[in-house]
Amino acid sequence: MIEVATIIVNYRTPAATIEAVAALGKDLERLEEAIVVVVDNDSGDGSAERLHKEFSETKWNGRVVVVSSGRNGGFGSGVNVGVQYVLKSFGSPRYFYILNPDASIDPGTLNTLVSFMADHPDAGLLGNLVRNQQGGDVIRAFRFPSLLGELEGTACLGLLSRLLRNYVVPINPTASCEVDWVSGVSMLFRSEVFSTVGFFDEAFFLYFEEIDFAKRTRQAGWKTYFVADAGVGHIGALSTGMRDASRRMPQYWFESRRRYFVKHHGRLYAAACDAAWLCGHAIVRVKSSLPGKRETLRKNVGRDLLRFSLANFLKPAPESAQSKP
Repeated sequence: MIEVATIIVNYRTPAATIEAVAALGKDLERLEEAIVVVVDNDSGDGSAERLHKEFSETKWNGRVVVVSSGRNGGFGSGVNVGVQYVLKSFGSPRYFYILNPDASIDPGTLNTLVSFMADHPDAGLLGNLVRNQQGGDVIRAFRFPSLLGELEGTACLGLLSRLLRNYVVPINPTASCEVDWVSGVSMLFRSEVFSTVGFFDEAFFLYFEEIDFAKRTRQAGWKTYFVADAGVGHIGALSTGMRDASRRMPQYWFESRRRYFVKHHGRLYAAACDAAWLCGHAIVRVKSSLPGKRETLRKNVGRDLLRFSLANFLKPAPESAQSKP
């Protein structure tokens, strides 16, 4: 039986993907049975050919398989391709580990996650600390998005954040604990979760797919934990360019955000969250105009969200786009 099947979704980042697999090496050696499945999401830039050539070399001991998805259906779709390949080719492993191609795992992290999962039979999903290129903490864990969380997260106002501290989405636990959801950069799943929860919802192209999955995981009776003594380094937005604040927010971000709120809370709540977000955005714009205050605001994001919200207000709730093995 495969103990851990690691899935990495590549889209035009072959060099980073190879480095991510290489960083996994020590942890894989400590596991009795482990494989890595690299899913190329129809990169069309020679990535698949380069990855096939690299991982066919004897130094990888046949533990890395490259699979072509045939289309760029987004992150969740690529993960589903990898999960389905493993289930069909090897049967159900004990755990699935999802790792971003632009992430470099700390030695021992995968083993730490596996040990934590084994010690917590109620755990369905685990995440860990994520650091930026400078080594600072970027991500620990999160609360589920909410109306007041949208207001607080956009306003970036100290007084408001203190008043709404129980709704702040990013949280900063210093010890391992149960949380609402964890970053999709590095996630360990108990294999049974996919048979009870289903696959990732492929209608989320990018963003909010891991929040949706964590929500469904909780609804199915599983718990999500943040593991404090495990970590990865992360470049971030390597294939999307989202770190460039001068670029407008892509359409799929608006679509994924609305899909999450409508799917789990209904259209009226989604519209209220849009209004809360826009109020917070107005606050941060006013704050940014004050002397000595500078906030990095993404180009036209408030205007784009308002237009998207009004254009989609009457659209029906989205249909489910996830299936079970």
